[in-house]
Amino acid sequence: MSTTAQLPKCWIKNPATDLTFFDFGWILVFLPLIMLKGHIAFIILVVLIVNYIHRHYTFALVYGDKEEFEKRKKIYVFLPIVAVIVTFISIYFDGFKILVLISVLWTMYHTITQKYGITRIYSRKAGYGEAWIEKGVIYSWFVYLFFALAEREKDVLQQYQSGKVFISYVGDYFNYLTLASYFFLAVSVFFTLLFAYQEFKNRHQISAAKIIYVISILLLYSIFSYSLIVGYIVFAFSHALEYIAFVNIFVNSKYKKKPDSRSPLAMASKKQWVYSSFFSIGIVALCLIGIKFNENAFEIYIVGSSFLHFIYDGLIWKVRRPEVGKPLDIKYAT
Repeated sequence: MSTTAQLPKCWIKNPATDLTFFDFGWILVFLPLIMLKGHIAFIILVVLIVNYIHRHYTFALVYGDKEEFEKRKKIYVFLPIVAVIVTFISIYFDGFKILVLISVLWTMYHTITQKYGITRIYSRKAGYGEAWIEKGVIYSWFVYLFFALAEREKDVLQQYQSGKVFISYVGDYFNYLTLASYFFLAVSVFFTLLFAYQEFKNRHQISAAKIIYVISILLLYSIFSYSLIVGYIVFAFSHALEYIAFVNIFVNSKYKKKPDSRSPLAMASKKQWVYSSFFSIGIVALCLIGIKFNENAFEIYIVGSSFLHFIYDGLIWKVRRPEVGKPLDIKYAT
């Protein structure tokens, strides 16, 4: 079989889709942020809306897929109740700002985990790649940036509620964070060299899709050195955009292979882009109404629901499970 015929198997969908949504879609926000600084509020609103949509895609996957819902029914019924209780307790005891900080930190970890998961999909489709090496590259560079930029960006952090809470806990140890960053820089370089050697060693079957994706992650990280705030906004947008694209690709493929499924999600997949568009429009409307009606209440909902999104995603997306990998054309040993 020719190389051309094999090419699509290395990509999650195809080169055009992957390059647009997974690799470099974040440029759509990055360029306006640095060129149109007077319109940053509008850009942030767009990013917030895209994030709001992607979060509710997770809820559609859980509550719209009968098979998935039945698999963990008690968790999916009781966890939202727990989330509401915890959120209101934090507000009552004036601890909501701590909850916001945890949400911000978990968002960053959650985003990196998604990047790693997609890298592993590319590796499994290519048929090579050590998980610990790829995890090392993706996680170590972000940890290095976290430690290296904390002290430098202290004044920026001070402008935000979450930043103030963070400083209140680690403010006296910023110099130690900076010193530790040198160690993590060495670790990052080590893992990058290991990754380069791994790709060279497998050059006979090398995956351009995976290499481009990893490079795009490192480029995305570099934006934090330019601006902590711009980096966070672009980081969040990249995460949400690739998640929306991934879910649409996954659902379309899954239910093509299970045409007899009776779940609501399966029915919607028959006219997926129609239902997906209406779903997204509905979520955007709720977002705008929420902001207009009561911005504080909307923020409470955003923070509270974020934890459900994080936990649900951790339960659903395990590439090592055949029910996740097979719709993506990943082969598993019998």
